[in-house]
Amino acid sequence: MTSIERTAYPRFKRLITAHELHLFFSPTRDELEWAAGATDSDEHLLALLLMLKSYQRMGCFPALEDVPEQVVEFVRRQVELPEGTRPGYRAERTVKHHRGLVRKRVGVAYDQAQARRIAEQAIRKEAAAKNRPADLINIALEKVVEAGLELPGFSTVDKMASKIRTEVNASICAGIHDRMSPHQRTELLRLLEERDNDGTTQYNRLKKPAKGPSWSHFKNLTKRMEWLDGLGDSTVWMDGVAARKITDFAGEADAGDAPALRDYTPVKRLALIACLVHKARMCVRDDLATMFCKRVATKIKKAKTELEEIRLAEREITEALIGNYRVVLKDIDADGPAQLALAKAAEMTAETRTALEGLDEDASADEVVRRLGGKVSPALLAFIKALVVQAGGLATVTKTVEGFGGFAMQYEQTEKVSAHHGNLWEPLLYGQVGRDRAVMFDLADELEFTATSEDGRVLDALAHAQRHQGARGEYITAFDEEGKEVDISFATQNWRKVVVDKTRTGQFVRKHFEAMVFTYLAE
Repeated sequence: MTSIERTAYPRFKRLITAHELHLFFSPTRDELEWAAGATDSDEHLLALLLMLKSYQRMGCFPALEDVPEQVVEFVRRQVELPEGTRPGYRAERTVKHHRGLVRKRVGVAYDQAQARRIAEQAIRKEAAAKNRPADLINIALEKVVEAGLELPGFSTVDKMASKIRTEVNASICAGIHDRMSPHQRTELLRLLEERDNDGTTQYNRLKKPAKGPSWSHFKNLTKRMEWLDGLGDSTVWMDGVAARKITDFAGEADAGDAPALRDYTPVKRLALIACLVHKARMCVRDDLATMFCKRVATKIKKAKTELEEIRLAEREITEALIGNYRVVLKDIDADGPAQLALAKAAEMTAETRTALEGLDEDASADEVVRRLGGKVSPALLAFIKALVVQAGGLATVTKTVEGFGGFAMQYEQTEKVSAHHGNLWEPLLYGQVGRDRAVMFDLADELEFTATSEDGRVLDALAHAQRHQGARGEYITAFDEEGKEVDISFATQNWRKVVVDKTRTGQFVRKHFEAMVFTYLAE
């Protein structure tokens, strides 16, 4: 039996304040005159007034012995009855007559059959989504009161809620059972029998979550997800089942061990295990998403910290860059266009170096141009050719820059100074994300994403990044498989500024595009 204290069923409070006594139990002059005209003794007068005030307060008739003593004494004093007067009836017929008088005065109908029908309909409807008996009882009480009917006894409503809840749950369990294939049923039941290396059943493994959602546990989480998904598509099993029911059934399964589950009927046993599997599949995805969001937030914080550090170190970096390129210009052509050389040298990126790999140090300018054809802009190609001719060979240019750590380091430092002057942390994010790039792509492959609105631009950008996951060049095309330009208008102006290189129409800067996609995916 459900504890009445857990429900909204009306009852007297254990402690009633003086204010509540005066507010709810003080008979009016009209009520006193009405009760006096309907009774012939002090005992009946006090009993009728207690019936009236109790019904007005609670919507039902309590047994006279259940009325708190302080309420009885308060009403007695209010109507100035002799001390020691006690409410009571000698005949049951008088009790029924007085209840009829009260119902007529407060304007309610007495139809217990109709009240039970309303309560049963409400409970049956709500039992499909709610599982706690107290919640079902409360809904029934609300509907009966709305109908203007007297409440049935608490035990009546409680038994009704328990019976209907059992019937509805049995129907839900049967539906889950029927939506599973025979092979899936066998696999779930096997969890109660097969044991892991530690001697516990695999059912215990199902209840015990993987380690916390930290980046180092990514492999553990993905393995757990693959194992759970291998048990079957639980979304099919749970079709039409309310989320709250699934949670309650999973909680019931989680509270018991394998021997306890064997005591259930086969249908209910499978349904409870299936709900636990479904919740476990949800939880492991939540953990992976939480892990990803935390990691991205950490990387953004580090990028912003790095920007602050660059502000402090800007002078040193700038002086180093100036010194480096002074040497480059001196080695190439002391009388050449220094400003142009400095700007163009910074554009020699990893893509350029890849094209020149294996080229002989004494290679001619024409051979260099042939290798770089289509890799760099025509203007830069002409400038590089001039550099090689003036320097007397490719080796001089390459060795000079490599002496400062290589083109990659010089280009990275140039970007850092640029980020500082633009007050941008976005160009620095990939330097933080780079080491996690593979894991982030793996996670994006493992999870199935759905846009929370009709706006699917972020997911379209993710799909574009995934198509070019194997790329290693500086740039990727800005057009999708259908020839449409990928829409990145969801990003801030700062992000668009670093993703789009104005000198490379129709292309994105690959590393910044990926960092932007991961950032907005986390958001």
